[in-house]
Amino acid sequence: MNKMRMVFPLLACLLAAIAFKSMAMSLSELHNIKKGKFFLTGNGLVEPVAYLVLNKHEVGQYEGNIASPIEWRKTANGLQIRLLSPEMLGEYTEQGVVFRAEVYQWSIRPSENSQGVEYVQHTRIVRTDTMDAVDTAEQSFDGTLLPEREMGEWEIDLTQGTWSLPDVDYVFYDAFNMSAFGAVEARFFENGRGQMVHYDKRVSRFKWRVKRNRLMLKYWQDGQKRKLTFRIVDTLADSGLRIVMHVKNQADTAPLVRTGLMLKDQGTKFSYENAVGTWLNDSVRYDYYDDHVYIPNVAFPAATWAFNQAGEIERQKIVHPELGPVPVCPDDTCYVSCTFTLNLLARDEEAMYVSIQTDSELVDGGPHFFMGKAVAKFQVKPHQSVSAFDYSWLGLTTITFKSNNDSTPYFFAMMPSATGSWDYMYSKGAPENVQGQFSVVDGKLHLETSQGIQILEIVHSTRDSLEVCRYDQNGTCEEGDNLILAFHNGTHLLD
Repeated sequence: MNKMRMVFPLLACLLAAIAFKSMAMSLSELHNIKKGKFFLTGNGLVEPVAYLVLNKHEVGQYEGNIASPIEWRKTANGLQIRLLSPEMLGEYTEQGVVFRAEVYQWSIRPSENSQGVEYVQHTRIVRTDTMDAVDTAEQSFDGTLLPEREMGEWEIDLTQGTWSLPDVDYVFYDAFNMSAFGAVEARFFENGRGQMVHYDKRVSRFKWRVKRNRLMLKYWQDGQKRKLTFRIVDTLADSGLRIVMHVKNQADTAPLVRTGLMLKDQGTKFSYENAVGTWLNDSVRYDYYDDHVYIPNVAFPAATWAFNQAGEIERQKIVHPELGPVPVCPDDTCYVSCTFTLNLLARDEEAMYVSIQTDSELVDGGPHFFMGKAVAKFQVKPHQSVSAFDYSWLGLTTITFKSNNDSTPYFFAMMPSATGSWDYMYSKGAPENVQGQFSVVDGKLHLETSQGIQILEIVHSTRDSLEVCRYDQNGTCEEGDNLILAFHNGTHLLD
């Protein structure tokens, strides 16, 4: 099977796990919609975002990654929107036949888990020689259906300072079928003009104006006239805004509607006082140590970090041909596969907001390409010991279990199931030697074995290992045995 051609943006490690409050919407409110213009957004920044024009006679327009006419109707539990021109996600070839993955429908209903709505993306796999659908799937998201006319007014003085505008830059690498988004730094002048600095340091001059709840920018780039329209979704204390952006006149592969964080650069810089500690981003943690060691999410490969003269943090991913990613190279055979540059834009009482730029190889040992620049939100605390297991770092991890004279690697992985959900499986000794499923319950690791369920509970942690007790189901920590779980994060190379 050939690799699927993906046309949606490569988010990589730049995804910001930020939750926003949503507006409650009842079934009766959904059914009372006769026409209108709406933005459909998730409660975070990684969910799909779309612009919907619902006209009379159950017709209208959809804009997301593409524009498509739609037919819409009310259902027993909400609204249904059918795309007359399905939105392609990718394609692949199998036994000489081309298959296409596409979004063909959306459903919107009141959320059972939170305020706001639950919206469902309906996808299918189409065999292109017969146009038959060979498989379908659904994925649901919690979010908000925002009437365009009710979105917030622009009451912020944009002419003060420099602003980070999300996802303005869009780069598509046709040779690799990959894309990247980049935030730009923009200054707004009182005369209705401004300038922005792009990811490649080019400068564009723009015209801007505010009209009710819209901030509009017009500028020229690569011989084309661009137009961006920003609307406010939510505010971030004193730090900035979450916005949706409507894009016109970009590349054919560029999404038409995007969302992100618009922040004013407070001029803060990184220092040991604000950088060293545990950075928390939803359930994921990143540890920065004062000896310049960086460990992502407890068990993943370590790296080293440093301040540059601009007060930013720089990291590199160093790859050894046999050992894989390493924090330092043990010989002269390594190369730098990607670099990360972190700039502290803003801080408030709750968190700090960090712009992260990634430049990466797209083939092993190849040249670096710009792969994105986005803002992530982190809570920074003094170093936190690891007191509980978590799926976030057990989804693809190798850990060696050590007890007495025994030392055995265990391989943990998420695997897609036949129903489209994920199964959590573990192997012993070798990746192909699957033992069974694992689960995390109340921070304890449960392993399926032929003799029943074994439970592992963390007793103590360091940055390279965990001390745990292991006992049978219905037992206690005191009744079990002790062992060490050694991470494969490369910290031993730093000694």
